[in-house]
Amino acid sequence: MKITCLLLDDDPLVLELLQAYATMTDILEVKAAFTDPLDAHRFLLEQQVQVLFSDVTMPHLSGIDLVRSLQQPPLVVLMTSYPQYAMEGFNLDVIDFLLKPISLDRFLKAVNKVSSILRANAREAVPAVDTSAGLGSFFIRTDAQFVRLHYREVLYIEALKDFTKINTSDGRTHLALVNLKNIEEQLPPGLFVRTHRSYLVNAAHIETVSNLEVKVGGHALPLGQTYRERVTERIVNRSLIRRQH
Repeated sequence: MKITCLLLDDDPLVLELLQAYATMTDILEVKAAFTDPLDAHRFLLEQQVQVLFSDVTMPHLSGIDLVRSLQQPPLVVLMTSYPQYAMEGFNLDVIDFLLKPISLDRFLKAVNKVSSILRANAREAVPAVDTSAGLGSFFIRTDAQFVRLHYREVLYIEALKDFTKINTSDGRTHLALVNLKNIEEQLPPGLFVRTHRSYLVNAAHIETVSNLEVKVGGHALPLGQTYRERVTERIVNRSLIRRQH
């Protein structure tokens, strides 16, 4: 499977190196390469790519501001010579942050991350939310006992390092002795959807969806860039009442 990408760096030599690296991977398909972020912005408004490799510090428009300007940005890998930008980049939920000079092995590691996320997204794609799954239940192990929870009463599940906190519609919380990745793999994928690296949400309880958050049972939860397209497609687009022409 080819991964479509856009390369952006105001240094032509860096851009040439990135194009060479992309060719070596045999998995990246470079749709466009720009030295001007405004050209990249115009391209992304009209065409889609799966991943954007972007420099941070550029004239007119920084890579971070470019990502913020897009309503539905692709997966993003940021690149810079200044490590102080890393925290701001990760706050945007970027996939990776590459420090210059960029070695081939570090570039390949970033590509592998992108590939893993895209494969996971493809596996989780389902025709629609299976509301019948809300009638089922599951057990979790807490400190002293096993507790049964019904799918329909779970609002969202929050990651707490190696544990998860399960929030239910009656205001209770349960601390489960399992991490979020494991619990996600064992719950019905048609009923629960990942909205952020730290949140797994019961799709049937989602009240509103915006670019930056989802609201569930009155709780505003972050919507990560990595998961935004999947949430919009599964939760909104497939049940959206559209204007008739």
